[in-house]
Amino acid sequence: MNRPVGTMTFLFTDVEGSTRAWEAHPTETQTALKRHDEIVAREIEAYNGALILERGEGDSVFAIFARAADAVAAAVEIQRALRAQTWPADVPMRVRMAIHTGEAGADYRGPHVNRAARLRAIAHGEQILISGVTAGILRDALPAGASLIDLGRHRLRDLSELEHVFQLAHPELRIDFPPLKSLTNFRQNLPTQLTSFIGRVGEQKTVQALIEKHRVVTLVGAGGCGKTRLAIQVGAAELENFRDGVRFVDLAPLSGVGLVIDAIAAALKIEAGLSAIDALVRALEGTQTLIILDNCEHLRAECAEAVSALLRASGDVRVLATSREPLGLAGEMMWRVPPLSLPDGERSPDEVVKCEAVQLFVDRATAARAEFSLTSSNTAAVVEICRILEGLPLAIELAAARAKTLTPQDIRSRLSDRFRLLTGGRGRHQTLRSTIDWSYDLLPENERALFRRLSVFAGGFDLQAMEAICGDSLDTIEHLVDRSLVIVEQLSDERLRYRLLETLGHYAAERVVEAGEEADARERHFTYYRDVAERTYARRIEDEAASLALLDADHDDFRAALRWARARPRDLLRLASALGWFWHLRSYYREGRAWLEEALNVNANDRSPDMARALWALSMILSWSGDAGARRLADRSLELWQENSEPLELALALESIGYSQFMAGEYADALRSMEDCLKQYRKFGSTKLVTRGRVNVGQMLVALGDVERTEPLARETLAEGRAQNEPKSIHYSLHYLGDCALWRGEPQKAIGIYSESLRAALDYGNQMEASTEMQGMAMGLAGSGREEEALRLYGASCARNKELQTTAIDEIAFWVQLRERYLTPARERLGPAAAERAETEGRAMGWAQAVAHALQLAQETRGTGQWH
Repeated sequence: MNRPVGTMTFLFTDVEGSTRAWEAHPTETQTALKRHDEIVAREIEAYNGALILERGEGDSVFAIFARAADAVAAAVEIQRALRAQTWPADVPMRVRMAIHTGEAGADYRGPHVNRAARLRAIAHGEQILISGVTAGILRDALPAGASLIDLGRHRLRDLSELEHVFQLAHPELRIDFPPLKSLTNFRQNLPTQLTSFIGRVGEQKTVQALIEKHRVVTLVGAGGCGKTRLAIQVGAAELENFRDGVRFVDLAPLSGVGLVIDAIAAALKIEAGLSAIDALVRALEGTQTLIILDNCEHLRAECAEAVSALLRASGDVRVLATSREPLGLAGEMMWRVPPLSLPDGERSPDEVVKCEAVQLFVDRATAARAEFSLTSSNTAAVVEICRILEGLPLAIELAAARAKTLTPQDIRSRLSDRFRLLTGGRGRHQTLRSTIDWSYDLLPENERALFRRLSVFAGGFDLQAMEAICGDSLDTIEHLVDRSLVIVEQLSDERLRYRLLETLGHYAAERVVEAGEEADARERHFTYYRDVAERTYARRIEDEAASLALLDADHDDFRAALRWARARPRDLLRLASALGWFWHLRSYYREGRAWLEEALNVNANDRSPDMARALWALSMILSWSGDAGARRLADRSLELWQENSEPLELALALESIGYSQFMAGEYADALRSMEDCLKQYRKFGSTKLVTRGRVNVGQMLVALGDVERTEPLARETLAEGRAQNEPKSIHYSLHYLGDCALWRGEPQKAIGIYSESLRAALDYGNQMEASTEMQGMAMGLAGSGREEEALRLYGASCARNKELQTTAIDEIAFWVQLRERYLTPARERLGPAAAERAETEGRAMGWAQAVAHALQLAQETRGTGQWH
């Protein structure tokens, strides 16, 4: 049936105790649940219902019905059928159900769906609960013999409005059940929540498991990350496990000394008297009680003292604390609350709404404006909002509240001034700024100073950068990590990096300006990253791969340093020229060209080594972009290096001239230039430099079609590149061998070689070369009778080159000749329409998917076409 929207009746079910059954008896449980699924699906269909498969979790079921009577009839028949079955002794099939009627859109989310799910949560196995709304609709439309038992009004988790609950009774169904598992029936004082709880299913289970194993668990995280809400949710889920209650203690309003114990006593309704701690210990002795201490960060020492005393009472007393830093207790289990999950890559509305951050935005935006929905036109803006706010729940909620008067696109465009936009919360979370103010005001001055200065970092940073720019110690940065103001990221076993959440970075940037420290911090930042760029430039020959990786990791900070240096032309030229080789090899053609041209234009009369290396880098970028102006720049670079008497740089300038000749199709001249360049390289005693020169010669030989000379040279440079662990040499050597296979008419052999070359190009981050290898694979496939696959890969490669803004590959004469030899006949064999369709599919594939597809194709053909 078509899935309706509007007013409908929801049926939610799940199997009680299924998690334990899966762990203890997986085979029997799998068999039982298969039969359960068959029964449920059959009866739902029989009563004109529809299963919403994407909203079920594990063994749970979500179904919709146009008529409430059909939903109730289906529920009765499912329970009757389940009772009639013989189930394994260790897997009793006790299914709890809830039925509620309300409004829902096409994505089947919203307050009424949430209410149905929360109603199910308070039921027992074999019990069918009916909401007050649905009970009012049913009246005389119940199944034969059925009746309703009034269970009274109950408070449901996450919902502020009480629910009038009824139990569906039937002669063939069980009727006697324990009290409902609603908040009303437990000893607790958990705050009423006015909004639904979104996501965090895995996190909730993790924290519950920690509470079972540890007596003190502290949820740690930055302000607004959702610590309090998660703690309340966990507390509600743990009610059944703590027979003497779950007690919530809000410490945020407290500011004096000696008030923590009094607040705990008040929450437990204990007359503390003069010896409050002793009274608490006596009252808690022998009980099973969970105490939630919320917002401990400003009273850490007092909280630690109070918790230590409480734990003397009984082994069954547990404490769940929330704080922006750990309490520092022995035996304390600290758990850092992560941000909400974010979409990875561009996806459809149906796909992105599965991510928690987007779910939260949509839920709160719908609450602000009932007509709001996620559509194909606003999905990108919503995703961007969630990404900019880095999954921080408070920030997302405040942004979504603006949907009352703004579109997602409007909200996105205003996030540059997020502290004015993101207001309207409650208490300390009234605004995003007030939330961060709370954390900042708790810091001692040395930690405030470091926090402010960290705002100059555009991306992540390591300890060395922090110490050089901010002049502070390891102890201070550790304290900011403890206080959830700085995030630690482990890149490898040997490398750690730190970063500020973007929102915290904006706040710190305002503070560093207020303190009058920005100019000094920016100067230090530029000096440090200029020196890093110079050091990697000096090591680029002998340690190319590691140098590229280092520059890539700090690319955002180099961009920030370049922007700051715009007011200082010589500094701009020096930094841009030191980064030029990196932009060239990493295929940052558009960005590198823009910075280098700007630096050259504002230093037009400069004739220093910085000017010479900027001209060299720009000539190489223009060569690989297909721009004829490369030769003129290469000649100017050579002239300046001759003036500055730098032998190595002079030899490298000859290389750039050779490549400008190569791109112009002057292969014989280019070969002579590269042979002269190789002679110069040999003078420096560097094996890597010699291999580089031999690789350059190989490029010219294969362009000339000289297969007999190219193949042995390429095999030698391949071995040298592998011995030196230099992916660039490996990539080019493999590429030439692939070219030779095409020249020889061995296309199937070429597929495997180009696929290995593709991997090597990706290893050192050269996207343009990776795209070229994909074209080589396309030619190999075309020559092997796989025309459609060939043209898909060719289309994907063309799309990637367009993204990189390079046309160089279309202007290399010998490569165009090979494409005409292999791809043109493939198009003719397919016919114009089929060929165009295959290329269009490739262009739409997306680069990551295209790479994965290409490597899979190579794997499939490896058995028959593998080269040796």
